Amino acid sequence: MAGTVVDGLVADFASAATGINTGKPKMGGTLKVGLISDVPNYHNFNGAQGKMDASGFCLANALFDALFVASANGKTWVPMLALSATPNSSYTVWTVKLRQGVTFSNGDPFNADIVVANFNAAAADPTVGTAIRPIIAKVTAADSYTVVFNLVIPFSTFPISALSEQQTAYMAHPSSLVKGYTGNPIGTGPFVVTSWQVGYQSNFKKNKNYWRADAHNRQLPYLDGISFHTIPDDPTRNQALQSGQVDMILTQDGASVAALKHMKGITYRTDVNDPIDPSVNCLIVNTTGTMNQYFAWAGEFAGAGVPGALSYLMQGQAVPQQVQMADWMGTLGAVDPSTLSWNTKLKPVLNDVSIREACAMAINRTAYQKVIAGGVGAVADGVYRKSSQYYRNPKYPAFNPKKAKSLVEAYKAKNGVSKVGFVIDIVSGSSSEQKLFAFIQQQLGAIGITVTPRPSTQSQLIQNVILGEYDCSSWNQFGGVDPSINYVWWNSQPATTPLTQGGLGLSALPAGTFIAGAVNFAHQGDPVIEGSMLKALASKPNSAAYKGAWATVNSRFAKDISYLFLNTLVTAWAARTNVQNWAFATAGDGVTRCLNPDGGSTRWDQIWKK
Repeated sequence: MAGTVVDGLVADFASAATGINTGKPKMGGTLKVGLISDVPNYHNFNGAQGKMDASGFCLANALFDALFVASANGKTWVPMLALSATPNSSYTVWTVKLRQGVTFSNGDPFNADIVVANFNAAAADPTVGTAIRPIIAKVTAADSYTVVFNLVIPFSTFPISALSEQQTAYMAHPSSLVKGYTGNPIGTGPFVVTSWQVGYQSNFKKNKNYWRADAHNRQLPYLDGISFHTIPDDPTRNQALQSGQVDMILTQDGASVAALKHMKGITYRTDVNDPIDPSVNCLIVNTTGTMNQYFAWAGEFAGAGVPGALSYLMQGQAVPQQVQMADWMGTLGAVDPSTLSWNTKLKPVLNDVSIREACAMAINRTAYQKVIAGGVGAVADGVYRKSSQYYRNPKYPAFNPKKAKSLVEAYKAKNGVSKVGFVIDIVSGSSSEQKLFAFIQQQLGAIGITVTPRPSTQSQLIQNVILGEYDCSSWNQFGGVDPSINYVWWNSQPATTPLTQGGLGLSALPAGTFIAGAVNFAHQGDPVIEGSMLKALASKPNSAAYKGAWATVNSRFAKDISYLFLNTLVTAWAARTNVQNWAFATAGDGVTRCLNPDGGSTRWDQIWKK
């Protein structure tokens, strides 16, 4: 399916002409790019170990190549390091054919063993592994250039979900995957690292041995180098572009996107009309008021006095009831507003759906869209935009501060408390995050809820959410060419079903209890969501069953209120007019256009400067 896709899949380039130049490129020069954030540690920055946000994907595209990339119309996958992907009849086994003749920047060959090594490293990683183990059971090499993926569940869109649109699609040299590695990342990509000051600036030079050429057989990349600058404050990043400190920027802040139209000497494009559901700006909510329950079950918090049940199950032993209850109750707590640290002695409030409903009703999303987002994007009531083929009105709670206040008062009476409050994590050093918090603080304060900010770096904010040591956090996620990309972020497992049947093997908890998967960061354990997703993934892509099941998932979010939706995230790339050909680059064949920029992720091998 993927190996034969050519330019017939190209999107409407009449509306996507910005950033495209099919003329003869000028070779050489260094591109200066302003990004939103940086990686926590560049030594272990790769698809198997890194924690990639939009900026992380941009950095990865300079160093690595993916197995596939999304087609320009977003409907399928097209070749890069891999040539084709073929499923069995039940979508549980996928056979992937690889491109031959590709080498890493150090000269070593790329082959099937490399793919196996990357996925084995990903499975062993404490963070990335928890995201792929619910999908991939085993990866093997059938021959030097054929890889077989055996899956845990039927997955009809596996290549575009896991082999194109996720960080695990990037292939790194196995030597850089070793624990404790202190060198630079090594990939097959168009550039190599020369220096990296984390949180400030990283510099890359051309990979002279890059395997790719353009349609006219000109060696890629065109540029001599790229310099990435970390600029977390959105207005400052815009100013850096306007002044010429950088040549190109990424922005996901509504007010900054709106300001681009008034800037002289730049071109820009947004993803508003791209063939993807946009990410959504929201507040992610810790719906259980616990640390990550899956990690607790696996024993990740044993040092904190939570023993974990998995060690017993792996030995074929019954899990003692006190261990099961420790898994469940030992992580219960909240962020202390005075110390800003997780405290298991505090009673959470957001684990009560009535408080989450009150918060949803208290936030005037239309006002947020106009005042905070600068009118950019659209008001969100779920994870799909209204034009999406997966959208059905989910009946998300409407703005109703009077009813919201009554819900808060009822909670106080029921629980015998006089105050209701929680902590919201925001990114430090970002004026737009401060504006977001001030808006939410005012809206929730009007119904009797007090909120406290916890500013931190973006990487620390993400870590807090991963561990479940948070009450509520600013967040954006869930867009993409297909909703199946989000399966691991939303899946949950029955706690009281045996491990061999896909459950967690517990018995002391109430029958039917579902526990969120390891990277289901909102911690919703909803059997309807889980069942609907499994139905979709076993169905033919774009079938009525596929679309209907994903619509049901969105409707359940409106009932569970795992996310306090705000608006659709608009991602914009802007460049000075001398920067050419930075949109809709070609795939591995040098001819077929792919989706690029793809949300916040763009590629660098075919950009040139006048």
